[in-house]
Amino acid sequence: MSRKTLTAVNPANDQVLGEHEMLDDAQLAEKLDQARSGYAEFRHLPLADRRQRLTALADLIDQHQREMAEIIAHEMGKPFHQGIAETQISSAIVRFYADNLESLLKPQSRQVEGAQKAEIVHDPMGAVLGVMPWNYPLYQVVRFAAPNLAGGNVCLLKHASNVPGCAKYITKLFHDAGFKEGTFTWLPIGSDKVEGIVHDPLVCGVTLTGSEDAGRAVAKIAGDAIKPSVLELGGIDPLIVLDDADVDKAVELAVNGRFDNTGQSCAASKRLIVERPMLERFTERLIDRVQTMRIGDPMDGDTEVGPMSRKDLRDDLHAQVQRAIKHGAQLETGGEVLDRPGAWYAPTVLTNVAPGNPAFDEELFGPVASVIVADDAEHAIELANNCRYGLGGTVVGQDVKRAEQVARRLEVGMSFVNRPTTPFAELPFGGVKESGYGREQSEYGFGAFLNVRTVYIAES
Repeated sequence: MSRKTLTAVNPANDQVLGEHEMLDDAQLAEKLDQARSGYAEFRHLPLADRRQRLTALADLIDQHQREMAEIIAHEMGKPFHQGIAETQISSAIVRFYADNLESLLKPQSRQVEGAQKAEIVHDPMGAVLGVMPWNYPLYQVVRFAAPNLAGGNVCLLKHASNVPGCAKYITKLFHDAGFKEGTFTWLPIGSDKVEGIVHDPLVCGVTLTGSEDAGRAVAKIAGDAIKPSVLELGGIDPLIVLDDADVDKAVELAVNGRFDNTGQSCAASKRLIVERPMLERFTERLIDRVQTMRIGDPMDGDTEVGPMSRKDLRDDLHAQVQRAIKHGAQLETGGEVLDRPGAWYAPTVLTNVAPGNPAFDEELFGPVASVIVADDAEHAIELANNCRYGLGGTVVGQDVKRAEQVARRLEVGMSFVNRPTTPFAELPFGGVKESGYGREQSEYGFGAFLNVRTVYIAES
């Protein structure tokens, strides 16, 4: 009987790029045994050696950014120049942990009654399983792997099934940097194997980026195994345009925040909430801008919108748009499947969107912007927070103090003023409500799967 395979298909033209054999049960068990041996060795690696390997990994990502961006473009359709940007934030995250390794792991002294010495230390605990999505194939992996490797844990990667070429190339980068098999291990498996891996005694926790349904399933598995989890799930991020905003700047921020990565981002600006005095000018210019967006080959440097990652996801999005229209949304531009091979969808603007409409209540994971009118700033905040998600949010306005006051009242994990939600190595990334829990990046993304241990030595 032939083994199951992971098949990569170019969403721009339906071309099959390659097939990668999945692990059978015996091979999976062997990989886990390698990780057991790898952890026993790696956890004792001197910090200077860990830092050297992290620095080498960051250097390799920078050196091979074009190759990585090309594989990403071919396997999931991200425009090449956006793939380059993905490699740049990825190497920045790795460097953050390389540069701050000693301070992150430095024992913290406490003055405690009766103690000759009292310290808080961070110890590795085993292997962390990362269940990663296709939309940012490198960044998401680095986001979970870099802090865990810095802390002495080893990493197991279960990547999305439609980007096996990305997973293979990423693994090579880690191995070439010195994080050998057993320290960083790609597991080409299906989601049906996740539960067994989480229950393996070696595994100390699991982190997932994906849908809320997948998050619920993984959280239940981790809870049953009494192991920690970190979840970064969906989002319907608001972008509030205040009545004093520069309209051209607001439109560009909205376009960048909504249509980057062809709209396939959890933290995309999906709901554009506009104060009524700005509505007509903003909407008119937004429609004009979206109608002139360059749709084309992801490898073309002028392309702004590529194909969606898969046809089934494109068809799901189109069905959501049609339901939104039936519930009263006005289609201003787009809203159609493009007649060409691949998973193409026209950049779309919907207006007359309000609570109760699918375009307001549901995550539309693709190139669709929903314009929502607010009577004033207070109403805009109410609309923004009327959401089961809480990942990121943006406020656009020329009075920065006023914009900041609005941004601070958003029920989200990340508030931005005059910039769409953007990852920075130095800032924590994560959400609240059904957008998940836990944080990645920065020092707050460091200790989720480390043992925070008390060491107390009594006075003699």
